[in-house]
Amino acid sequence: MHRPLPFVFVALLALAVALPPQARAQQQTGVVEGRVTDADTGAPIPGVNVALEGTERGTATGANGRFRLEDVAAGRYTLLASFLGYTAREREITVEAGRTTTAAFALAPSNVHLQQVEVTGRRATTYDADYSFAATKVATAPMNVPQSLSIVTKEVLDDQQAYTLNDAVRNVAGVNTFSGYNDLAARGFRNSSSRLINGLRAQFGFWHAPLLPHIERVEFIKGPASALFGRANPGGTINMVTKKPLPEARQALSASAGSYGSYRATADFTGPVNDERSLLYRLNVGYDRSETFRFLQGHESYIVAPSISFLPSEDTRVNADLVYSRREGKLDRGQAIFNQSDDLTSTPIDFSLSQPGDFQNTTDLYLTLSLRHAFTDWLTFNSSYLKYRYDENLAEHRTSNVFLPDDPTVLQMRFIRRQSDTSVDNVTNYLTADFETGPLSHQALAGFDYYRQDANGSSWQAFGDEEFITARGDTLPGGGVPNFDLDDPNYSLDREPETYTAARTSPRSEEPARTYTYGAYVQDQITYGPLRLLLGLRQEWFNTRLPALDGEENEENFEHIEQTALLPRAGLVYDVTDALNVYGTFTQGFQPQDASTLQQPERFGGPFDPERSTLLEAGAKSEFLDGGLYATLAAYQITKRNVLVNANAPNRPDLLEQRGEVRSRGVELSASGSLAPGLRLTANYAYNDAVITESSNPDDIGQTNENAPHHQGSFWGKYTLLRGPLKGLGAGLGLRAVSERETFAETLDLPGHAIVDASLSYRVDRFEVTAYVDNLLDATYWTGGYNYGRIFPGSPRRFRVKVAYTFD
Repeated sequence: MHRPLPFVFVALLALAVALPPQARAQQQTGVVEGRVTDADTGAPIPGVNVALEGTERGTATGANGRFRLEDVAAGRYTLLASFLGYTAREREITVEAGRTTTAAFALAPSNVHLQQVEVTGRRATTYDADYSFAATKVATAPMNVPQSLSIVTKEVLDDQQAYTLNDAVRNVAGVNTFSGYNDLAARGFRNSSSRLINGLRAQFGFWHAPLLPHIERVEFIKGPASALFGRANPGGTINMVTKKPLPEARQALSASAGSYGSYRATADFTGPVNDERSLLYRLNVGYDRSETFRFLQGHESYIVAPSISFLPSEDTRVNADLVYSRREGKLDRGQAIFNQSDDLTSTPIDFSLSQPGDFQNTTDLYLTLSLRHAFTDWLTFNSSYLKYRYDENLAEHRTSNVFLPDDPTVLQMRFIRRQSDTSVDNVTNYLTADFETGPLSHQALAGFDYYRQDANGSSWQAFGDEEFITARGDTLPGGGVPNFDLDDPNYSLDREPETYTAARTSPRSEEPARTYTYGAYVQDQITYGPLRLLLGLRQEWFNTRLPALDGEENEENFEHIEQTALLPRAGLVYDVTDALNVYGTFTQGFQPQDASTLQQPERFGGPFDPERSTLLEAGAKSEFLDGGLYATLAAYQITKRNVLVNANAPNRPDLLEQRGEVRSRGVELSASGSLAPGLRLTANYAYNDAVITESSNPDDIGQTNENAPHHQGSFWGKYTLLRGPLKGLGAGLGLRAVSERETFAETLDLPGHAIVDASLSYRVDRFEVTAYVDNLLDATYWTGGYNYGRIFPGSPRRFRVKVAYTFD
């Protein structure tokens, strides 16, 4: 029976809302107030973000365009006003104690809402985001998107000292880690492929989550996003937006050290190259090294990410991003425990099957180019291109997922030597048009995109010791790879001993396995008074070209597989009030078969039918506290057909099986923003019930999907003193919780957990020191798992101290 955990973060959120405002220091503070209007019409603009740069003080204009900031410490400030669709303005002000300072802004309309990918960066420094490009391919306020959308900004990532994508997912309702890899579960469905960079599909390696030092924000589009991006996971699509250049100079450096010999350093430089500010630059650099709590699993990584924006005119804007990252370490296959044991600590959580000579070195290199040109004030052309390459060099000892008969502590092993590479070319072109037909306002787009992926590599594997036992109990000659005794581990094996006998060899092909995707799509966002209707349709063509495995490289031996799909999308938003919208949406998704499953049925068990999904969702979105806090409530049902899962065959770790249908139903609640001056938070809760409704095996029906918890959620809040002798002192507190999860092994469940995190920081001018504690109460927990041979423990309590400095 599944029992919901006592989600303390709900109580913390309620307490935070109930906090009384601080007493005003009349003798040391003043008031800033004013009005924001449209420069063309003179009309007031509600909802404009008004903030004091370099502080956490900010507010939003009301219906009359007015704003007011009280208890502002005396001094000189830069006051910034920004709003979607307008060019941001700033004004230098001086606040005097006991007096009111008045500032007025007239914002000029901007064409930013016509961009597909940002050309210049986001200047706001808040927990909530005021727009998304990926959800509709044009900049749209989250309130107006007829679908659940979660955005984790760089401010949240920085306060939590998040460094990889898996660190960010704790802030997203309904998303949890499936394992220790680039492997998540979203709304009950495994998600390890739907990753976008600036709205373009990449092919990140499975074994490690992408790095985040160069990322501005992470967007989670809930449900299938196939109508815009083609093949997509039904649980959701992740879009990582890189940091773009800013028109003013900003520089930041940070260095940190902590538990398990960890060291980390980052640098972020941006600003104009010329006086006209038509050429902007940004450079992000990151370095990370740690031994980790896992035995033999230390790693070292670094990333370099330059970006250039060219703005020759208001009508034409160009951006180029280059990202290079490398990681050196080992492939951590997780903690193995005794077979059929209900004690997850039958081996210690640092237990590893790796050998000292094992290694895994990976490299990611990608370039994104984007162009926006406005032909008129209503018609704009957008074009983006991504070139991506991933390389892996691997040597490892790992389990074959087989325990010896009648011995729950001895695992059969195998050795793998692999070199592989994957390259991607992705280009998208589309037109956007703003026009009116009678009382209807339209924001329409039509486009075409192309995606090509080439995969190639070589590998050889050796199985078992003197003999190898198959799933049927047959005994075959082994490859000389010693068995691993969990009670008496041996860490003295050579990397490539000459005694190993290769049982499976895959030479590099002269031609790679190649996947093509073509897509044509149209979309229209229609506004009529308080109603916004979104209609979209995409035609997808998917083609796979596979080289023959017998070494014959002539064209006749290449296998071609073609699949097509027509993918609709419809959504409706109704503005109940200026601060409350309700919405409903329907969309369909499509995921073709993976190329390798088509080519090697004896290994993977195919061929398989394409996976298809349908989403029905309804909810409400609201802004509170004059726009300072943004919240979403969503209820959904997702049906996924032709589901592929690991068959958990003892000596065939890659074998898959296809289920008939999985249905996921759930409710999500999330909130982010500012409750009061100096108090920022992000919180979420999700209930999910993902069960098998159709299967060739009747025993599967009614079973919960693997690693799909019924309950999960998180809370993170940070409060910073904005005045007084301790001005700049901040404290953060967080909780992340998840209920029990099932694995691929029918008798193995992972227990629920609740993890507390905390931070303490102090900022003086441009200098800040932060101490962060992950897992404050030192709980033992597991982030995910597959079977008795592979579960993934979370880290024990660990500390990190970061020193940061910003300068102009």
